[in-house]
Amino acid sequence: MALTRTTYLEAVNLVLQMMGEAPVSGLTGQFGLSQQASDAIATASRKVMMEGWSFNTDYQRTLQRDSVTNQIDVPASALRVEINPFDYSSLDIVQRGSKLYDRKNNTYVFTQDIKADVSFGLEWDELPEHARRFIAVTAGRELQQSIVGSSELDKINYGMELEARSAFMEVETTTSSHNMLQGNPNIAGPYLSYIPSQALRR
Repeated sequence: MALTRTTYLEAVNLVLQMMGEAPVSGLTGQFGLSQQASDAIATASRKVMMEGWSFNTDYQRTLQRDSVTNQIDVPASALRVEINPFDYSSLDIVQRGSKLYDRKNNTYVFTQDIKADVSFGLEWDELPEHARRFIAVTAGRELQQSIVGSSELDKINYGMELEARSAFMEVETTTSSHNMLQGNPNIAGPYLSYIPSQALRR
């Protein structure tokens, strides 16, 4: 039988397994630990994807002005917006609420569209397998610590998370573009901090 990507149900059951709990047969009408496992996956997903990776980041995406107000709305699914300050030396652009804001000129109004590196929060079915595994294991380790607090499970789960993270980083270093590692000052810094030194010497 061909192996397929980890389903959301399998991810929930992995979280429950890491807590020492029995699996569930479905996700309809979730409650109790099953719902907590689902919530933990959502939390871990945001935390991982907010860092910005090859699978969820659009580089130099054009954020367009509203035709009436000239304000720029940030997509609701955008978890992180990075703007190269050298591209807009007369502006100081940050995200404020759901819009871009120019701190230098104290305004939400722009005279041009803005290009930014945008990291999106993706649905489970949009995630590659290395991200699904890492997110699920991270969620399981964190939920076990907060609810059960078993030191024995914590050691086992921590080992699982290190393994999942290593596999995650191996895929990211392979699939990420050369431009992300060396040509993008906004992304390269935080990204490189997660890469083992031996990987950088390849």
